[in-house]
Formats: sequence, structure tokens, C-alpha cells
Amino acid sequence: MDDPHFPINAWFAGPKSENSEAFAQVIQRILQDHQYWRRNYYPEDGLIVTSERRRAHSLWNDQFEDRLFELLAALKADFPFHSPRYAAHMLAEQTLPSIAAYFAAMLYNPNNVSTEAAPVTVRLEREAGRLLVEMLGYDGATSWSHLTSGGTVANLEALWVARTVKYLPFLLRDVLVQFERAHPLREAHRDVLLGMPPQRAMALLLEVFDEVQAYAGATPETTRRFIDAYRKSPYNVMQVGMRTVCDGLDSEPVLVVPETYHYSLPKVMDLLGLGHRSVVSVPVDHRFRMLAGDLRDTLDRVEQEGKHILAVVAIVGSTEEGAVDPVDEIVALREEREAAGRPSFWLHADAAYGGYLRTTIVPEREGLGNPWTETKIRGEAVRLDLNLPENATCDALEQLGTCDSIVIDPHKLGYIPYPAGAVCFKSNLVRPLVRQNAPYIGEEPQGPRAEIENENIGLYILEGSKPGAAAAAVWLSHTLIPLDTRGHGKLVRQTIRNACELYTLLDQWPLQAGPQSMQAVPLCPPQSNIVCYAFRPAEEAVSLQRINALNRALYRHFSLSDMRRLHVYDQNFFVSRTMLNAERYGPAATRDMLQRLGVSDEEFEDQGLFLLRSTLMNPWYEAAKQRNRHYLVGLVDELYTYATQYWQEIDEETTEVAG
Repeated sequence: MDDPHFPINAWFAGPKSENSEAFAQVIQRILQDHQYWRRNYYPEDGLIVTSERRRAHSLWNDQFEDRLFELLAALKADFPFHSPRYAAHMLAEQTLPSIAAYFAAMLYNPNNVSTEAAPVTVRLEREAGRLLVEMLGYDGATSWSHLTSGGTVANLEALWVARTVKYLPFLLRDVLVQFERAHPLREAHRDVLLGMPPQRAMALLLEVFDEVQAYAGATPETTRRFIDAYRKSPYNVMQVGMRTVCDGLDSEPVLVVPETYHYSLPKVMDLLGLGHRSVVSVPVDHRFRMLAGDLRDTLDRVEQEGKHILAVVAIVGSTEEGAVDPVDEIVALREEREAAGRPSFWLHADAAYGGYLRTTIVPEREGLGNPWTETKIRGEAVRLDLNLPENATCDALEQLGTCDSIVIDPHKLGYIPYPAGAVCFKSNLVRPLVRQNAPYIGEEPQGPRAEIENENIGLYILEGSKPGAAAAAVWLSHTLIPLDTRGHGKLVRQTIRNACELYTLLDQWPLQAGPQSMQAVPLCPPQSNIVCYAFRPAEEAVSLQRINALNRALYRHFSLSDMRRLHVYDQNFFVSRTMLNAERYGPAATRDMLQRLGVSDEEFEDQGLFLLRSTLMNPWYEAAKQRNRHYLVGLVDELYTYATQYWQEIDEETTEVAG
């Protein structure tokens, strides 16, 4: 925590604002620097808001101060994301460099879509994107990344691009026809073009452009004709829409996702005009990882039905369970299909939450440390065995760079202020493919290579405005805290260990603290830093309905779901919750958990399963132990205590109803 080069203790304000006095001076320096910049810009211009005018503003200034006081007072009711007592949602401290950079750039208010609107922070965004893609396993020179408002917009953009690339071979075939050039594309069967590997399809863009220029001349007129032929193709989905393209192909697209998919993905398919029914889910195992064998069967079935794959999505850090899909096995399956002449597919990794897990293996696997930890329970020192994530998780993370696109959220496990999502593409050739207006409207026509070199961002993205402050925040934080095992990886590694400690405490509390009438049943060992669990009576068999009632009561106690009942200062600990249901999750995922709870599949199908959920993002648990503050022990102790209390109340209510 106090490594002189990369000290985690110095990266954050601290749960009691231990580092805030020095940081206040940083903020003051930033504000003064901005004031000096304004005053020194053409100082001969003189003042506009004179002292006399400022004296006349006293009434408005009083109102400003009073309203600000109201706001500051109201904000005290917000959740204490900074505290080790908060173990609920994907929220925690932000790094001090990111806050300072955001505050500094916010004063200048750059709109990060072009160098004309943001000459400094666009450059910082490009550099921040390079840091992200190289951490994820891409080549910084040939990939492309930019920031978004969050994972939802990033997922939308990734699949928007995947949709365009899917039909790119047909567009390039039409260009070749227009220029009367011989090429294997012109003779290829529809299924070959639909199943072309995405990176090969994008490489063909340059090949066909070069072929056309070699034939017709490397002139602006040739470039204009190439662009016009491309835009006028009946397979240009950006021009004619999905219905026209699907009718022309006599085939419908399908998005293949695991059962753990984020709710943004059906939303994306809605926005792309494909609808929720185009989303096909693949079963996950009892650790909530996609089953590669079932993916193979799903791809075969889609092919037999005459449909085609828009993309396959792998989840890296599911938002409910923190699970990591076997990206390595999915990549191997794609290679197997390509070698056999079967259709390939765009592989997208939704790593909005789990992308930063890769900092634990860059530049190489360093491991998660000893498979045990020490703590204190009821004043006694205890050594706990930890169920650390398997090598399979690292195997998956190592293959992230093979995916065609990756979404990652710096404002989650990157500890950056909102809004700061990011979408990353393996190839920077996606840029000329998604430009919205013709590149010769008001300017000289540009070929694909010139588009790749264009420093502007807004021409190639969905959002029309976005804060340069976010780019500054990501850039400064990730340059000071490197995205590898020396820096950010140390922090992520500790959060994983914290989750494993909580998992063990929940599971073994009766063995460590003495017999209990209640038993916590964790969903599965952590693969990141999220733990899901439910409480049930230790000895008696009870219905799922009553188990759900118990855990709902616990959630109400460990949250501020009823703001009339509690203020934030009255709350010792915080947890969140999630829900599993049979409509979403199949038997392979749920059967093990249901058996350990002692309930039937039929009950699950009827009731669903209510789970408590803890996200261990807070960086202070281990440091707190050194000060004899054992927050995870305290959380588990209270959970067991109130589980016993609420079960007695539920039992009494059930007895009264039965009576």
C-alpha cells in the first residue's frame, strides 16, 4: 500500500479524507492557474465586470450562497462510496489524479469531438485510448479507441460497427463491379461473403481501394467515384437500412450472447432496428461462464435456420456475478470454424466492468498471492483459506486482444469520475467505415488511409458532444498509475482478494464464530470482486418463497431502500441485490445453487431467486486491518445477526397466518 513508486494509499482521498488537505491545495492551485490564464489573455482589454458592478451583485450572491448551502447539505445524504462500510454497487473512490484532471479541464469545458473544439484534450483522449488498448492486448499503432459516456453507448457503437463490417464484402463487390475489375469477391457465394472473418473483410477495404486506384488512377476523381459506388450499394446498411439488406440476402442477423448479458445489449438491438428477438442466449455453467460447447451448437443451429451471426458477445466481468466468459475457448471455436470453411463471426467483449482485470497479467501473470489471509473474529486471530480465481480466468483475459472490439469503463474499475466509458477496436479501419457524411462534402475526397490518420473524433462516433474533462481524467490517472501489475494491477488484485475473503467469511462463519441458526450460501467463488449470496435457515428445509422474503428483508436493512426510515449516517454497512429468474438462466447455471439452498427447480421457475450482492471495489480493507479495523468481519457478523432476527419475524408471521 505504501510502495514509494506506486503507493495505493496516496492514490485516493482516503476514507477519512486523510489525503485531502494536500489535495485541497492542488484544487486551489488549479483554480488559481485558470484565473491567471484568463487575466493574462490580452490584459490590455481591461475589466468588464467592474468593482462597482460586483458590489451591486450582493443580493444575487446571497441567493447563490444559500442555494449552494442547501445543495451541499442535501449531498450529505448520498451513499458513502468512499467507505469500507460500502460494499454494494460498482462505486468507490476516484483517484486523486483523475479528480484533479477532471476539475482542471472542466474549467476550460472542451467538447472532445474535434481539434477545433478541443485542441488539447482530443490529443489526451487519443493517448488515453492508446494506453487502454495496449493494456487490453491490441497494437496501439493499428487499433482505435475513444471515450464514451459509458458502457451502453460503447456497446451500441461496437455492434453498430460490427453490423457495418458484416456486409462490407458485398459493398466492396459492388465497387469492383462498378469499376469492372476482376476479383474473387465477384464470384464468391453469398454465404462465403456473410461468413468472412471480420479482420479479413476490413483488410479488403484497402486492397480494393488500391486496386481501383491502380486501374483508374490515384486522383481525387477516382476516390470520389470509389466513395459513391460504396455509398450507393444496395447492401450499404447505413444508407438503405436493415430491412432492405436482409431482404436482399434472404437472411436475418442474430446476436449471440451468454445468459449473463448486460441489459444494454437488447437495447442496442432495438436501436439498430433488429429487435429483442434477434438476441439468442447461450447457457452458462454454475460459475456463470458461457459454455463453449453450447455456443458451438447455437452457431450450428443459426446456420441451419438460414440466419447469420451479427456478432458473438463474451462477457468479461458480468455486472451481476462478476463472471468472466472463456474468451480463449470462444476464440479457438472461431478458428476451428474458419479452418473448416464455416462462417466466422465478429467477436465482441463486453468488458465494461472486467476489462481492468487484465492489469493483473500485464506484462505477465503475477498471481494473486497466498491462498490464505489473516483477520480477527471476536478478538481472535484467524487464518482463512481463500478460493482464488482459477487459471481459466487468466486464460480468458490473455485472449482479449483477439476480439474484434472491446468495451471497458474507466468510471468503474478504473476509478475515474463519470462519465468515462470506452470502446476499443482491433483495427483502425473501422473509422472510414462509419463516417456519416461523404468525406468530400466541403473538402477534398479522402481515401481510407487518410481517414485513419484524421485526428478528429466526432466524424466517426455516435455522440455529438462529450467532455474533454473525462479524457484529461483518464489520461492523467493512467499515466501516473500504470495499467500493469506494478500499478493498477496491485489495486485490482487486492479487490479480488477482498472478495475471496468475504466469500470465505460468509461460507465459514458458523465454523469461525460458533454455531448459527442461519447459513449464508454464496452463489459461486469470485472471478473478480463481486460476491452474490443468500441466507437460509441452517437446519430446516424451507420454501424458496420464505428464503426470498428473508433476503429481501436483509436487503431493506442493508440499504437505503426506504429513505424515510434511515439517514445514511444511521447505516453501518451497505449491500446491493440482484435477481435470477428462469426466463434468463437455465438449469446449468442455477441447479447447483438451488440444491445448496434446498429448493426445487419448480420453485425457482415460479418465484425466481433473490440474492444479496457485494462489490468489493474499496481499496482500504487490507490497510484497515493494520489499524485493527476488520470491516469484512463486521459486515458478515451483522448479516448473520439480522438474518437470525428477520427469520424469527418471518417465522412468527407464517405461524400466525397458518393459525
